[in-house]
Amino acid sequence: MGPDAASTLPSTGTTRRTAVRGLMAAGLAAGLGVGSSPARAAVTATDDWQGFAARVREEFAAMGLTGAAVAVVSRDRVLLSLPLGVRDIESRAPVTSSSRFLVASTTKSMTSLLAATYVDRGQLAWDQRAVDAWPGFRAPTGQLTRSLRVRDLLGMATGIDEPPALSGLHEGEPTAPQLLRSLATLPVAAPRDTTFLYNNTVYSVGGYLPLLASGVSADALTGTFADEMRRRVYGPAGMTGARIADDPRGLVTDFMRGYAPDLTGAGRPLAYGPVGSYAPAGGTLASLDDMAAYVRTHLRRGVSVDGRRVVSAKNLAECWKPHIPVPLSPEFDPDVTASGYGMGWIHNRFRDGTSLIWHNGGIDGFTSYIGFLPERDLGLVVLNAMNPAPTGPYFSLYVLNLLLSERFGLNRGVPAEAHAGYLAALDGLRDLGRRTAPTDPGATAPYLGHYEGGYRLTRDGRDLNLHLGPRTMPLGILPDGSYVVTGGLLVENKVVLTRDVDDTPRLEVVGFETVRRTVGLESPRT
Repeated sequence: MGPDAASTLPSTGTTRRTAVRGLMAAGLAAGLGVGSSPARAAVTATDDWQGFAARVREEFAAMGLTGAAVAVVSRDRVLLSLPLGVRDIESRAPVTSSSRFLVASTTKSMTSLLAATYVDRGQLAWDQRAVDAWPGFRAPTGQLTRSLRVRDLLGMATGIDEPPALSGLHEGEPTAPQLLRSLATLPVAAPRDTTFLYNNTVYSVGGYLPLLASGVSADALTGTFADEMRRRVYGPAGMTGARIADDPRGLVTDFMRGYAPDLTGAGRPLAYGPVGSYAPAGGTLASLDDMAAYVRTHLRRGVSVDGRRVVSAKNLAECWKPHIPVPLSPEFDPDVTASGYGMGWIHNRFRDGTSLIWHNGGIDGFTSYIGFLPERDLGLVVLNAMNPAPTGPYFSLYVLNLLLSERFGLNRGVPAEAHAGYLAALDGLRDLGRRTAPTDPGATAPYLGHYEGGYRLTRDGRDLNLHLGPRTMPLGILPDGSYVVTGGLLVENKVVLTRDVDDTPRLEVVGFETVRRTVGLESPRT
């Protein structure tokens, strides 16, 4: 989910927590393994958008992606609906406009819309103190407990940080009551309203706050939140296929499988990543049709495509209003003069006065982007069944800036920069792959077993695998003796195996966390 949302540049180890703005690129039609000859799915476009659709299709093929979907909308029309590729490489079933994708942190904007419906009805107020809305609210300090407002919890400026592994790797583990309690244990990294700190835990608490204020028990939060999203957001906004879900299997029939590149650049299928009680920060499963209807609801100032008032224009606009600066990239934001986080949205201002209100998302095997230009009556949806790290965001960055440059003369040259960035990311993977060797069974046997935090290190013949929940991350070894993830969510990420002072095996997922072994495994036969 996040990373699900707002850093402007991707980096090694990017996960849903990082909210990458993205980089993408074109080039490379062959050699990516997955989807290099994508199926031609149906495309609906007005004459004015046929050329744009052709260039997007070319880029999709050049990147060798498996499945994606793009929509361009206005208040009153779907100008382009472009499903691309296949839902999975085994069935080769084509992507359709109703194929469900995990849309990760774009859910945050839907959660803020849900809160806005409570404000509309007088059940909550943006400037109401969280502890007054729900007496059980606790922040890391007494002062924050007493002062944080509803809007603060949805705004990324509380000054509260979270460990990178917390919502990046362990989202599916805590129950909702545990998540609520965990807020008080998080580190405070900056004074309130001074620093942009992307935080899925704080946001999830903010998403649950309207329900808690209405008397919903902590134990009933997850089910009630899913019901409320369907009743107050998805249904009214015309998102008829949307729902809260971690795994679409058994729930719907038309859904995407997520993919990630390995160290050869070839795409490999991933397990669905758990979201669990973090659903307010990134738990939506939705189709291109759903997301197009949702973006149109924003362009229509809170009125759905069927004319139904979903939320007041005033409280919807409050969600868009920026209040804490978000860092900009000179390379990828050359014409953006200001960027700030609102409540579930990032608001960019361009040199000509044009506004772009947007959010992106990332979770195991999926990246997503939604944005709209209110003064231009134009909105964009990009859904991509490709992992955030290290290549997933490049496709949406390319599509967005193709639109901006061709239609409005903004961010010229960025599509080419995105293309080059994508190629560089692939080159980096392949270079790392050339330096990576299979692991030594004898050297790794003493480290096999169960570790704190739910990790397992196992061997299947020559393959050494790190497991966490449904995830399997294969490991190779580098010349310096460190290990590297060769595929999956954390592809490229370093892993270090050492021993503590008491000789207990220790496993460090570099940049995330270090855990100790709890139970060993019998050495396998090789």
